[in-house]
Amino acid sequence: MASEKLILVDFDHTLYRRDSLVEFTRYAVGTRRWFWGIVRLMPILIGNRIRLRDGASTKAAWLRYFFGGWPADTFQATGKSFALHQIDRHLDPTLYPYLKTLHNGTIVIVTASAAEWIGAWTEREGFQLLATRLKYAEGKLNGELEGANCNGPEKVQRVKMSYDLNQYATIEVYGKGRGDRELLGLAKAVQQHQ
Repeated sequence: MASEKLILVDFDHTLYRRDSLVEFTRYAVGTRRWFWGIVRLMPILIGNRIRLRDGASTKAAWLRYFFGGWPADTFQATGKSFALHQIDRHLDPTLYPYLKTLHNGTIVIVTASAAEWIGAWTEREGFQLLATRLKYAEGKLNGELEGANCNGPEKVQRVKMSYDLNQYATIEVYGKGRGDRELLGLAKAVQQHQ
């Protein structure tokens, strides 16, 4: 019989009040390079904003521009440092404390962000993580995604591949973005939280 609680939480703009890729990039490359990179990527970013370009190709272009060719160990160490020293500064002041009060359930961060820059934080907090995977070649980040971007319908697919939803009497879902609509549909026995 189903008795446990599953809590599915989006990261960017839900649990974390900003876009973690943008913040991680600024942390990793410095404000000056970050700013000029945004200027150079502006046509791509505008194309994404007005939906002429999808999120996965926009993210790949961003990663290639800022991080293409970075050694894997350097990229991962920088991401770990960001996760452990920067994420706490911008957590939702209501949702995060609520999650920390839960002792009977499984909390899963389901995000289009990558484990490289949030994984150390989720591990420290005792949360599980379903995230976008990045590609490496010859020990370097190549700026491509490994599989689909964990956003929209892909979030639901990843959850269903990783968890038997019938084992949970309650499924709480927290998501505020347009990429969370499908995930919100998994909520069971509680109200959806937007």
